[in-house]
Amino acid sequence: MSSPTRHRRRSPRQKVLLSIGVVVALVCMLGAAGVVYAYVRYSSITRYDVALPPAAEGEPRNFLLVGSDSREGLDPTDADYAGFVTDGVDEGAGQRTDTIMVLRVDPDTEQADLLSLPRDLYLPIGGPDGSKDRINAAFAQDRQTLIDTIQSGLGIPIHHYVEVDFGGFKDMVGAIGGVDVSFDAALRDPNTGLDISSPGCVSLGPTEALQFVRSRHLEIRRDGEWVSDPTGDLGRITRQQLFIRQAVGKALSKGLTNPVRLNELVGVGVDNVGLDPGLGATDLLSFGRRFASFDESTLHTYTPVVVPFRTSAGASVLDLDEEASDEILNLFRGLPPGSISPEFVSVTVLNGGAEDGRATDVASALGQIGFTIDVIGDSDEAYPRSAIYFAPGSESAALQLVSHLTSRPELLADEALGDREVVLVIGPDFTTVHQQATTEDLSGLVPASTTSTTDSGDRGEATTTTTVVNGYLPGDDSAFGCG
Repeated sequence: MSSPTRHRRRSPRQKVLLSIGVVVALVCMLGAAGVVYAYVRYSSITRYDVALPPAAEGEPRNFLLVGSDSREGLDPTDADYAGFVTDGVDEGAGQRTDTIMVLRVDPDTEQADLLSLPRDLYLPIGGPDGSKDRINAAFAQDRQTLIDTIQSGLGIPIHHYVEVDFGGFKDMVGAIGGVDVSFDAALRDPNTGLDISSPGCVSLGPTEALQFVRSRHLEIRRDGEWVSDPTGDLGRITRQQLFIRQAVGKALSKGLTNPVRLNELVGVGVDNVGLDPGLGATDLLSFGRRFASFDESTLHTYTPVVVPFRTSAGASVLDLDEEASDEILNLFRGLPPGSISPEFVSVTVLNGGAEDGRATDVASALGQIGFTIDVIGDSDEAYPRSAIYFAPGSESAALQLVSHLTSRPELLADEALGDREVVLVIGPDFTTVHQQATTEDLSGLVPASTTSTTDSGDRGEATTTTTVVNGYLPGDDSAFGCG
């Protein structure tokens, strides 16, 4: 059969950003599995008055992890305290956050997925007026506003809330005995006080670790000269991605098997972590048992796709590319991996042998569901069976359309189509369109000759999980014996 039509192609930009701190905190809490005294100490954990929807028993849960940049936990006599103030004035006074992440934990598969949200992400702020601002501004109002902003602006349900501050981060690094990082060059940051004098394997203690993960004015010594890393926040969060894996791996491999160290870790978690009222000791212990042998290398990390944007007031922010981010966000919304929303599927409806007017009726029904209708018309040839054409790589768009059809059209790859563009040709076998998508597994309908971007082992990982490295990143652990 000939190609029914040609459409434009899209190539969305991809970034993967990752922050740190609260993940280590949660690992410390989950690591208390089987420890009886954890129940006793658990009662002293700080609780935040937030309203959250409950998760069904045994179903995946989304933890909102917030790293507060409150300086309340820092000692003014600490060597790194100057990195948080300018001319003796604490610029961090008040409630802000540089770290906002959603951790999705599936207790059945023991899979963990982590979504990092840039602090300058521009969203409608949860509240009466819904005006847009940086997501950091939502947290500045209060914790509930941040939760509401993520739930309403991104469609991601939040079941639990976890928060830790700078002081808590330092205590956690100390409790796991520091974190080894392999540096292939000397580097410094005069703003945070970071000073790595020479290449090699360096064990970052509490102060050095905080300096490292906060560095966004980094300078690297190359050929005897100090060279600035111009990537700022993007470079910083790339390095944070490395650090979090090292820290979680250290906590799991050394801290949680030693009773003395475990006691210290539980103490750190109790003293420095704040939780929502609904996260009970039984929940933590249950999750801890399931994830006792968790491999940090299997932690899948994501970030929504964003584009620089300047507001009418002149503020530089990051605007959400909703279409490019849809597959990622749907994973945290609880939808099947690789699924996309109907509004981002462009559909051409052609009559290929059904009664007159059928293409118009079907297009109208699909439009009411939310699909974007591109063209309505007649096919150049008759089709004995209904068919859906899709571009190789856009299988998820075709399956989204099929999920709303009672009949099962033939799926055919067509390289002339663009990303997320499909053509539905209605044959005499076509039946009806239904509002709710079926929960049936339709992946078997995809021709074996095509390569689906929603296929990666048994998880159906989207290709948008590829990590983009920004700025300086330390070398391979094995280079200086840090493995």
